[in-house]
Parts: sequence; structure tokens; C-alpha cells
Amino acid sequence: MNNTRAFGSMNGVAKEVLDYGPDLSRLLVQIMQTLAQGRPVAKEQTDRNIADVGIERDKADRFLSQVAERDGNGAITGIMGLSLNDHPHRLYVNGASLSAWCAMDTLFIPAMLNQTATIESQSPVSGQTVRVTVSPQKVEVVNPAGAVISFVVVEPGASNVNSVEAIWGTFCCHIHFFASRAEAEQWAAGREDIEILSVEEGFELGKLLSSKFLAET
Repeated sequence: MNNTRAFGSMNGVAKEVLDYGPDLSRLLVQIMQTLAQGRPVAKEQTDRNIADVGIERDKADRFLSQVAERDGNGAITGIMGLSLNDHPHRLYVNGASLSAWCAMDTLFIPAMLNQTATIESQSPVSGQTVRVTVSPQKVEVVNPAGAVISFVVVEPGASNVNSVEAIWGTFCCHIHFFASRAEAEQWAAGREDIEILSVEEGFELGKLLSSKFLAET
């Protein structure tokens, strides 16, 4: 990968912030794969997942409070980027209509689910729809061909992932698809913390997250 600054930032986040360990990583993957069926993960199902993994209940609850969205009944409706709620990036996986918190999430989620996803996302500059197909192994299709992704470079120790809202504020509101590099450069003008990547480069960055979680399961 050519963009060493973006790679270094993501590698630091994966190692320093998202080092959940094997049990919590396994819980995350189980809940994400259940959520991908297109329905909220009921509290009873989450309880079974926690028992299956063998995590202390308080530890699991603290973790889920930081990375999961819930509805009024306590069911999980989103977790670590994958959601049933209304977020800007749409994913279609095995017939289920889902969304993602940010553009980068759409590129690492297919590996987490071990399924191919079709993605639709509108450029925040032109409103043009970017369509991408991503398998667990690679980016299959990018339309328009010149589409890119923005990535926010976070300095060591500056990452905040203590809540869903903090994740959104630190990362998600800065990471988008654009129909062209020119659009992305217009949007990022004057910002030294933004790198512009090809979709394939974004996929390679996303592999740092998916491989970390999956290696622990």
C-alpha cells in the first residue's frame, strides 16, 4: 500500500484501541453475523452469545455499551459499523438491506460476515451515488471507476472509541465515498488530517481491522 500515513494510523488504532482480546472479538463477530440477517438481535440472543463465549456478564455489557446501538427493547440494532438504522452507506448482503456507520466499514464488514456485499453511498459533494461490490477477499466492482474514499488520520493516543457517539465523531463523520478524487480534494481542502485513498487502498486498510478480529475468533 502506498499511503503509509493512513496505514500507520489504522494500524495504531487496531493495535492500541481495538485490542479487545479473543473473547470479546468472538462475541462481536457472532452478534455482527446475526445482525446481518436483517433483524435486531434480541436481548435473549445476546445473552446466549455471552454465555456461549464465556465472558463475565459485566465485562460483556461494558463492551456492548461502547460499540452497539440498541432499540427501546434493548435489542442490538447496530454494532461496530454494521446497522439496521438509517446511516448514509447502504449495504445489501444476502438479501438483507443494512447500513454502515462510515465508508470504511463497508469495506471490512464483508470479511467479518464472510459474504459479498453490494454498497451504495452518495458523495457528500455532488450527491452522485457510488456503487461498490466487495467480497471477503477483494473489491469486485467500483462505479464510477474513479471513486475514492476519505480517511481521517488519528494521532497515537487521540482515538476515542468509548461510545458509539465517540466513534462517529472521531472517525465516521470524516470517512466518505466520493465519485472522483477532485470531489474529495474539494471536500478535504485545508485539512491536514485527511488522506484520500482509492477504494482498493481503503479495502487494504479495512483488512487490518477484519483480520485482527477474525484472528482472535
